[in-house]
Amino acid sequence: MIELDSTNPLPLSEQLVEQLRYHIAAGRYGVGERLPSTRELAARLGISFHTARKAYGRLVEEGMLEVRRGGGFRVLERTSMSRAERLERGAAIAQEALQRLVALGLAEDEVEFVLEEQRTYAEPPGRRKLLFAARFVELAELGAEKVTSVLQENVEPVTLDSLARHPDADVVVTPLPHVRDSIAALPGADVIGVTVAWPHDALARVARLGADDSVAIVARQADALEQLTDVLRSQTGFPGSVYSLTTDADKPRLEAMIRRSDLVLYTPQARRRVRPLVGERAAVAMLPALTPDSLAQIREAAAR
Repeated sequence: MIELDSTNPLPLSEQLVEQLRYHIAAGRYGVGERLPSTRELAARLGISFHTARKAYGRLVEEGMLEVRRGGGFRVLERTSMSRAERLERGAAIAQEALQRLVALGLAEDEVEFVLEEQRTYAEPPGRRKLLFAARFVELAELGAEKVTSVLQENVEPVTLDSLARHPDADVVVTPLPHVRDSIAALPGADVIGVTVAWPHDALARVARLGADDSVAIVARQADALEQLTDVLRSQTGFPGSVYSLTTDADKPRLEAMIRRSDLVLYTPQARRRVRPLVGERAAVAMLPALTPDSLAQIREAAAR
């Protein structure tokens, strides 16, 4: 999982370069494997397309990636440094890390504990093909990001109707209502069912609204709109009007929809587009989460 920190003095593009270097070196992206497109990666991380492209371009210059016309960015086999150079660079990085840990006030035994705990991240993962399948792309992306964090292995987001195009998948993680469909589509894969919890705050706000009220939903992709509307109706009993648009809609249409709505809901991938438009209006993210029991189930199943 890639996480960027806006409070870090290191520019976002540099943070992204460092994390991509790590994931490639750790084997989470194999030689020849295609990375997410710059627009897809930017949408997942909530950064600009130009920041993602700048990071990829840096890795192309370093010889870690290549760009193919129509084929995106792919991992190249790295030219090995000499042992002396590897040790010299590694020692400098370790020294800087230790200095920062000591500066935080960690005692010697605490430093040892932190280093041992983090050492597992350097162990190369098995080259399994893992998928997170959902009814719409944005939920698949969020689920894949969470499972990647839990397993420390690359998890690919896919929609349910595209599962049959992945006959080589080893593991499929999917919301419980879609377990049977996933097994039918990929009978040779291990299918793990999970519970997706929608944000209580958002649903509680909708539940207080009446038949004369209206809710606006903004998502990055159209396939999310009908599904999110179904979630609102089924889980809150909301009887009012639901308006919906994607982030591709022009600004005047989005502003007009927001003005006539009592509450604005948006997916995390739509945040950058929506937040500047809502002003003082009530707005909340529809950020689904995998329940703790589901995360434990994923860890247990992956260990078998």
